[in-house]
Amino acid sequence: MSDRLDTLLALQAALAAMYRQRRPAGFYALPPQERCTTWTRALLHEVCELDDELNWKPWKNPQDLEQNRDRRLDEMADILHFFLQLALDQGFSADDLFAAYQRKHEENRRRQEHDPQYRPTDAPEEDQSPS
Repeated sequence: MSDRLDTLLALQAALAAMYRQRRPAGFYALPPQERCTTWTRALLHEVCELDDELNWKPWKNPQDLEQNRDRRLDEMADILHFFLQLALDQGFSADDLFAAYQRKHEENRRRQEHDPQYRPTDAPEEDQSPS
């Protein structure tokens, strides 16, 4: 099986090429860096659309999350499309993203492991107090 992130980036690159071919004077004709701000804004809006599907509004009756699963999944796919294009336009490869994720993952774990305020709830009392 091929690497799925490489496959997703290739699919997104092919979609961008199709847009450029079908709309030569369109948005994709702009230099990649000029498009990046649009991608970050598109990501924010798609995240808000997903947020709407997650019942964040306490003044509305909540939806059954199982019934809107497909809509939530579609919003996640939209987010992924814009994320992938943003990565491509910045020249990031699947290997770059993987390495950055690993680096940040380790940093986030290290922060939690070394912060005295974050201890497992079953830790002895003396381990829970700041030193």
